[in-house]
Amino acid sequence: MREDELFRMGSYNSQGYYVDGTHIDGSIGEEDDTSSGSNDQDDDEDQMDFEEDDLEPESSISTEDEEEEDEEDNDEWTNQKRTDNQNSVAYYAAMEMLRIRFPFQSIAIRISDFCCLQEKDLLNDTMIDFYLNHIVEHVLPDSSGSKVTVLPSLFWHNLSLRQHASDSEDEKLMSDEQKMDLKFGDLHDFVADFDLQDFDYIVVPVNEWEHWSLAVICHPYTSKARTVIFDSQLTADLNNLQNMATLIEEFMKYSYEKRTRTVMPYPLPCVLPQRMPQQTNNYDCGIFIAEFARCFLLNPPKDLDNFDFVNEYPDFNTANKRAEMQRAVLSLSPNRARWRPLVELLNGYNTAAPHRAL
Repeated sequence: MREDELFRMGSYNSQGYYVDGTHIDGSIGEEDDTSSGSNDQDDDEDQMDFEEDDLEPESSISTEDEEEEDEEDNDEWTNQKRTDNQNSVAYYAAMEMLRIRFPFQSIAIRISDFCCLQEKDLLNDTMIDFYLNHIVEHVLPDSSGSKVTVLPSLFWHNLSLRQHASDSEDEKLMSDEQKMDLKFGDLHDFVADFDLQDFDYIVVPVNEWEHWSLAVICHPYTSKARTVIFDSQLTADLNNLQNMATLIEEFMKYSYEKRTRTVMPYPLPCVLPQRMPQQTNNYDCGIFIAEFARCFLLNPPKDLDNFDFVNEYPDFNTANKRAEMQRAVLSLSPNRARWRPLVELLNGYNTAAPHRAL
């Protein structure tokens, strides 16, 4: 299976996504180039200065005609040629700021993706996938000794479809093995390039009804196996989180038995940490799971069955998380200074009221 069939770049939610006005159901292999953003502000902390040395030198040789053409047709932020029909919001939104390859996922971050890092906006799947991989590859110290992988958010979207599948007449004639192949077969192919047994932690971002949760599969197929579920908007009914863990366990069991032809040796019970910090608005769920992941992976609790979040991470704080994620993107972009007008726009540099500088 080609890499571009495995991992879609762009934004999606649990109801599917849209391409040129057409609704797509979000099955594996389909692609999307859209995402959304809104506008707000932050405090005066975490300033990032853009030095003149960051600017890339322009070519010093050009004809008079070329200079005139550049003035009229070039985009000053990206130095990319544009035609008349590209002079639109959609054209700018689709421009790439960063394309990066992680071990099991390639991610393209566009302007439209970056815009969701402004205040009061929901994080899309591209930014969630990017930051979780960024933690694993660039934040965790090499000395941690833990092997960690991140499954793309598209994985859960496709796995969750199995949760609501109804039996058809044809399925009633199938064996149990055939039913499991029908339910999980293509998802097993989705992770066939690496052995889930090789990892200490498998990070699974979860989007349900435009709300982000996080599942971390710990020590799979060992006596210490657990699935830890993080959620910043708990309700009185926790059945949905338990169902999430159960579905993950079913898939892990199927994948193990398919690969080894033996029964999974240990169950995968669900752990819901006590006293998890909770969001106080309806848009910071992605910010919370990003910080949940960072704290947990940097310092996993030794006793998962008695996981008290406040005791383990007393300094948990999401106040400047959006600024941190903006910096992470820009630090990896080869054209960081070129995006300065966009960063100023998102963070309100050019308004009367004082705003945070990135």
